Amino acid sequence: MKVAFDTNVLLDTILNRPGREDALRLMLAVSEEKITGVVSANSITDLYYLARKGIGNQAAREAIFDVLSMFDVAPVDGDACSMALNTPMSDYEDAVLAVCAAREDADYIATGDQGLLKADSPVQVRTPAQILHLIGAIESESE
Repeated sequence: MKVAFDTNVLLDTILNRPGREDALRLMLAVSEEKITGVVSANSITDLYYLARKGIGNQAAREAIFDVLSMFDVAPVDGDACSMALNTPMSDYEDAVLAVCAAREDADYIATGDQGLLKADSPVQVRTPAQILHLIGAIESESE
């Protein structure tokens, strides 16, 4: 299973935000290679910018290093940006993520963003808890 991570899911863990447990468990599934994690290239810069404000430069750089070592990075190029304009999604940033996820053949997008969860995305969108449930179901079937 390949899962594209919305920036907010990664920030939940990096910034130790309340309710981060499912996001942390989902990242653990990536580190244990139970799933493949994908992050868009623009999320990396957003993560650094927001994390630096919350945890400082050095800790933000270490967090980015960890993300880069665990996740595949989906390129954000002109084609992806143009394609995002042609989706039925009203939030452009979410549309760029969805296009990148589709180009990477992701099965799901993990997010806590209620707008993205309701959007008409080309890739199925679920909460971290919902994806963890799916991973558990797949693991149960393989036993």
